[in-house]
Amino acid sequence: MRTTLRLSRGLMAASIMVILPTCTSVKADTPYWLKSNATTQTVSQPTIADTTEDIEPELPLDGETPVSEPVPAPAVQYDNDSIEAILLRLEELERSVAGADAPLPPDGAPGACGEAVDDCCDCSKCAGYDRGFYIRTIDGNFKLKINGMIQTRYFANWRELDPGDGDEFEGGFVLARAPVIFSGNIISPKLTYWMILQSGRVDGHTFMEECRINYEFDNGLFVQVGRFRDPSFMRELDISYARQMGVDRSYSYAIFSTGVQEGICFSKQNDDFRVLSFITDGRHSGSVARSKDFFQDNSDFAISSGIDVKLVGDWTQYGDFASWSDEPLAAFIGADIHYEGPETGDDDPANNLNEFFAWTVDATVERCGFMAFGSVVQRHALADTQDFTQTGVEFMTAYQIIPDTIEPFFIYQYIDFDGWTNVGSGATPVADSSVNILSAGLNWYFKRHACKLTFEASHALDPIPVAVPYTGFLQDVSNNSGQTVFRTQLQLLF
Repeated sequence: MRTTLRLSRGLMAASIMVILPTCTSVKADTPYWLKSNATTQTVSQPTIADTTEDIEPELPLDGETPVSEPVPAPAVQYDNDSIEAILLRLEELERSVAGADAPLPPDGAPGACGEAVDDCCDCSKCAGYDRGFYIRTIDGNFKLKINGMIQTRYFANWRELDPGDGDEFEGGFVLARAPVIFSGNIISPKLTYWMILQSGRVDGHTFMEECRINYEFDNGLFVQVGRFRDPSFMRELDISYARQMGVDRSYSYAIFSTGVQEGICFSKQNDDFRVLSFITDGRHSGSVARSKDFFQDNSDFAISSGIDVKLVGDWTQYGDFASWSDEPLAAFIGADIHYEGPETGDDDPANNLNEFFAWTVDATVERCGFMAFGSVVQRHALADTQDFTQTGVEFMTAYQIIPDTIEPFFIYQYIDFDGWTNVGSGATPVADSSVNILSAGLNWYFKRHACKLTFEASHALDPIPVAVPYTGFLQDVSNNSGQTVFRTQLQLLF
């Protein structure tokens, strides 16, 4: 059809030019199809069949001489303005047909979206919103997805202090997190990437919180390399901070977690279990507070390995601590280990102490709004001058009294420091070795994790030896105890 219209347009122009010498001028300030019937004559526009006969005339038989047919007198006389209007109209028709007949790009070819296209193009194939704003090629080989999140909080802390030790009440607002998250794939859906640009809660400076390149092989082996949180030690760390039960991860997590690290991770998953192994520069080697060049690590070698088993349910239920009304029974168990060797032979002898072994086990069950989670973690210092073992226990439960909307929760934590705040070069003695913390709160979901409001109150029955500001707990002094924290958070995830 497109070719026919182009030829028709050419023949129309040629025919009109031939008859121009015999035409007399008529007034045509307005194209004929916009005039009223009272002032114009009826004009029959050429059809496709008519123009096709003119383009492919019947050929004469051999030996015959074609006879020129007289040109019929035009049914209507045209002036220059009318001719130009007809040509413009033909151009519009040609563009319309070209858009309707445009073929889709062949498989493997970049998509045409992004160019000037007609309304008939389904641009949702190339750009739109699907749990994040995205742009991509039609073949799916290239994709960029952008997400954002805002977590704004209010803290109130009450603790007993002796005169001269400071203020017994501290309160204020904090913009806890406001990351921009980039993800997608390059060249192939198997080659993906993940980046988090974060702003510091204290100084507001932007930094690269996580950045990794991922590749999934045909046999199911998944490889991640870069800087990212350890997926193979402690389930609380494996779950995003946007999908926690309380305002943030627990105090116990802050003491025992291996945190964001730099290294390479190998994992494989099937319907029933997954195994992971993460080779890194040591715990918190990717933290914003650390110097991260290859010669500035605090460990020569570190490795985490874990196994998670799905007893019943679906792996999609593993991604958060909430249990939604449409989710069936699910149960998971996990076991992880972590070994870290010291940084030997450098200028800081204290780094020789950074050797320890840790293990953890956890179990989760959830069904139709109810969930329960429990974990035990332990680490043992291996340095010659450090012979102690620290233990942490956590239990969490919740139930959505209004499905997918109101969710009260309760958390209990116990930590035995065994006389030291940490293992390795950061260890300092503590007077009271154990801490018990009770927390109760409520999640108010407006759109699940995309928009939720959380209230949480926590009370420590023992002195807090290490301050963890994102939990609201500050260090107790003079061996005082009974610290209480209230915190609330409004979260948007988009």
